[in-house]
Amino acid sequence: MVRLDPGELFIGSTPAEVHTVLGSCVSVVIHHARLRLGAICHARKPDRECYHDKHGLKVCQDLGDYVSCSLHFMLAWFDQRGVPRQELDVKLFGGSMMFNNIPQTDVTPSLNMGKRNVDTAMTIIRSQRLHLTASDVGGPWARQIIFQTDTGEIRLKRIRQSMQELLTLEYGRC
Repeated sequence: MVRLDPGELFIGSTPAEVHTVLGSCVSVVIHHARLRLGAICHARKPDRECYHDKHGLKVCQDLGDYVSCSLHFMLAWFDQRGVPRQELDVKLFGGSMMFNNIPQTDVTPSLNMGKRNVDTAMTIIRSQRLHLTASDVGGPWARQIIFQTDTGEIRLKRIRQSMQELLTLEYGRC
């Protein structure tokens, strides 16, 4: 079992079971069935300028923290293995809006982080013409994800907790 914490990503060419828990963070899961390759990220923030293409893999500072960097890095990894993009199975999870009942103030725009994370992931998925086969995003709950890298199977559990536990999840672990 591999535990994936906020700001991390995992790429597997041998079977592994990856566990993570998401609040406003998102996990993009990429799987290639024929080669039994799998990748998953646990990104906290939407985007920043980064450079990843078919010529190489640039490892950015805080790479795993950003949806944009994580997703481009994972795609470049598959590209370097000659995997056609149209053969990739992509899934998206997380992006919870757990604080909709809090009055809006000048400090609450960051509470929309879940929506911004999902929007960034979807923009990249569309622009890269990837095949999104499953998603469970938004809503007021956290999610536990278990990903089998070799089969692409996802087990999802929605988690409802008290507001204090959600605050800890959101700011302590994501």
